[in-house]
Amino acid sequence: MGKAGMAWVWSAAVALTLAAGACQPKSPEVAKTITWQTSVDAALADAQKNDRPILLDMVTDWCVWCKVLDDSTYTDSAFIQMSQKFTMAKVDAEVDTATASKYHVGSYPTILLLRKDGTEVDRIVGYYRAPEFMTKVDDYLAGRNTLAAMEAEAATKGNDPTFISSLADKYYGHGRYAEAETAYLKFVELDAANATGQADDALFSLARMQRKSKDYEKARKYARMILDRYPTSDMFRPAHLEIAGSWKRQGELTTARRAYLDYAKQFPDDEDAPFAREQADTLAVKIAAAANGKGA
Repeated sequence: MGKAGMAWVWSAAVALTLAAGACQPKSPEVAKTITWQTSVDAALADAQKNDRPILLDMVTDWCVWCKVLDDSTYTDSAFIQMSQKFTMAKVDAEVDTATASKYHVGSYPTILLLRKDGTEVDRIVGYYRAPEFMTKVDDYLAGRNTLAAMEAEAATKGNDPTFISSLADKYYGHGRYAEAETAYLKFVELDAANATGQADDALFSLARMQRKSKDYEKARKYARMILDRYPTSDMFRPAHLEIAGSWKRQGELTTARRAYLDYAKQFPDDEDAPFAREQADTLAVKIAAAANGKGA
């Protein structure tokens, strides 16, 4: 075959290849980022229009783990693809306080899994990497490990310490503090010796929960139970700081300063000792300013 013939064959082959390629259906575009709705009303409208559930991320400006979610979980390619099945919404809980109050959101981040009508399926509280986050969502959609499912199990697992601990955590995450308190106290009673290593954690959760409810006396009560019962616990030092912090929030600045100074003296090499000294110094300034104001 001459050069002209070879050129003709080559041109024909290229043309056929191009034609075959043109006949192939185009692959759907792969989403590279999450599209967020920025209000609950917009999310509800989008969910109803597209007949799909909602993942509503309740955040605050000061929430560190909210930013970690943004930078890791929400940039994961598998998570981004999963998000296409949902209306994704992100709302500042300190701006949209009505929504935060409606769903009893008190910890951040809290991601609410909602039906298209806005009723809650369940929620994810805190930070999770993409695989764990996606598993939780799948479980909730299938009715597994939801608060409703756990409440249904309570009749047969009511004396199982591990189950009661999980149920208490679930109530806590849902902002149902009265029920959480009852469950945590039952767990502590079932595991008084702290054999599970979680009774001290339960008491610390109780202290934090009461502090969020602004019942500072009760918060100190539960923190002191850690000090009295579990002196070798890893919650022992945080319990000291919880007591100091509750005095500060209650406005008892002199007592709070003394508690912070005691902490720094008792645990001088602890990683939180500089924080305790800083708090004591800040409170000293406030106490002096208040005294000068009274004198004037």
